[in-house]
Amino acid sequence: MLRFFRRLLQPAPTFPLDPYRWRHDNRTTGEKVLSGVRLGVGLVAGFLVVVLAFGGLSTLPVGAHAYGRYGLLVSWGMLCFASIIMFWTANRWAFVPGFFCFPALFKTLAMFLVGPNPSSPNAAYRMTRTEAAELLAVCVVVIALTWRFVGNRPEPTTFIDRIALTFFVLATLKQMVIAYKWPPSPLISGLSALLIAWCVYRWQRRGRRGKYHHVSSRTFETLPES
Repeated sequence: MLRFFRRLLQPAPTFPLDPYRWRHDNRTTGEKVLSGVRLGVGLVAGFLVVVLAFGGLSTLPVGAHAYGRYGLLVSWGMLCFASIIMFWTANRWAFVPGFFCFPALFKTLAMFLVGPNPSSPNAAYRMTRTEAAELLAVCVVVIALTWRFVGNRPEPTTFIDRIALTFFVLATLKQMVIAYKWPPSPLISGLSALLIAWCVYRWQRRGRRGKYHHVSSRTFETLPES
């Protein structure tokens, strides 16, 4: 058990969305099928975890009215179980927030430039320019703060990243289940968590670079003159 918690504290390799993109894929057909099945199972499992968290958040703090006598306990149990699963597997889905925000970025940009369509049956196309600008800003911030997890060689997922990513997802779901009002406190708190994790990442990266340059300079100084 102690070894398990130590592993959580250590940076874990982040799983890329498609590790064979822009590379020669020399896997056999069976290996490709198995990889596709694993990806499909992972997507379904992730969707179920999100649904579980959404169900718990949407019934708090009035869970007793939704799930009967032990409703509040059920709601908190669903939320806690989903949170643990998301925290544990964060290195497998760290790219997901940026992956979903990237296409939304262009859609909201188009709505901001074109303007709303009041006659559209789709509520998204009736969004005002102010609402589109807010959503556009959120997409830009999320992509910027999670870009390091995108690509064939993503940065490792640290313990702080796990907390920030899990909290961001829960905060976003909470924002979805409550009536919108300005400022959107849950969403802002989720973005703040991502910002803190990004600042820690930059600080640690700068420290590693400074240490590397310090060691390199000392090595250069100790070289014998020719």
